[in-house]
Amino acid sequence: MLQDLIAEVAALAPQQLLALGIFTSYFALILWLFTRVLDSIQIASSQNERGRKSSLIDLFWILTAASFAHTWFYMFQYMAWSFSNFEAKNGIAASSGILMRVANWLCETSLFEEAWAAVCFGKMNWWWSEQLCLFTVGAWTIFLYVEGSHHQIKHVWAYMLLGQVVAISVASNLFYIALLSAKSQPRREGSIAVPAKLWIPVFISLATIPISPFTDEKTFLPNLLIMHVLIVLPLLSVSPLKVTKTGFSLSIFYLTVFLCSIPIRSRTVLNAASVLPEIDQSPYALFRAAWTTLHSHPAQSSIGWDVVWTTISFVIWIVVSSTTLNLFTTIYLLVASPFASVGVTAPYVLRPRTHSTSDSETKDD
Repeated sequence: MLQDLIAEVAALAPQQLLALGIFTSYFALILWLFTRVLDSIQIASSQNERGRKSSLIDLFWILTAASFAHTWFYMFQYMAWSFSNFEAKNGIAASSGILMRVANWLCETSLFEEAWAAVCFGKMNWWWSEQLCLFTVGAWTIFLYVEGSHHQIKHVWAYMLLGQVVAISVASNLFYIALLSAKSQPRREGSIAVPAKLWIPVFISLATIPISPFTDEKTFLPNLLIMHVLIVLPLLSVSPLKVTKTGFSLSIFYLTVFLCSIPIRSRTVLNAASVLPEIDQSPYALFRAAWTTLHSHPAQSSIGWDVVWTTISFVIWIVVSSTTLNLFTTIYLLVASPFASVGVTAPYVLRPRTHSTSDSETKDD
């Protein structure tokens, strides 16, 4: 068995070895990012007081495991589909060794681009995928920077990268655990200033979202890479938060992202509704079509369920962590998120309402 494997590896061309190396490195990167994230949680956990937070931490661990298992069930299905589709299209018989076949598949297939193309093109497909893009680029990037700085969470950038290569729902649940595990920090009095290194990448990345479904073969990948790369940059060096009286405040930043997200999301919802039959264009018909699209392709299922888990986890986080959540905000979050998406509701809910307290502040035990 080992000799056969060595012989197969020896028969591979340099390009095939490189493709296998990149594929293997992808999973190695995932494992390494998990170690960085878990390291930041473990350090904080030693300072954690047992009590109400303990049950909340357990809840988010359950959500982490459930979202990871669910989204990656479909991710592995997508990889299997891509492999089978490649061999079927090229008329490849299962005569050669599996390693050679996998190497050929990886050489000829860009999994990242193929998966994102499957979830970006198509009005109902984009109805799903845009939700995650809006949330990640807008509220989630800001939330990571601000709360990571306030609670002194290590390796904040690792949460964003983990979300991009695994699932945003998995990374977000782990970050909620890190916040619950961290030692309580007093909130600064006054409006928090937003540095240019944060708002510039967010706004540029936000501009790439409405362009995505209208890109072509030449512009699709560059646009996608800009969206993904720019939001990591400000998280590489998270600075201590400062207070401003006249500058660009956090509340205004969240509100601006919220207002920018509304027309972007509205256009997508209207485009999705245009594919419905004229005899039934009700919200129920839209959700029924969305459900069908969700299971139309394994890549779509993976990102679609990532949207669902991300939304559920965010709603739970806001409900259990906020000290200033009022009835209107709660109803808005629960009712608007399924229709407008968490990408629209999150920046509205997260924006600080007072000078000394933000909605993301954790409740006392």
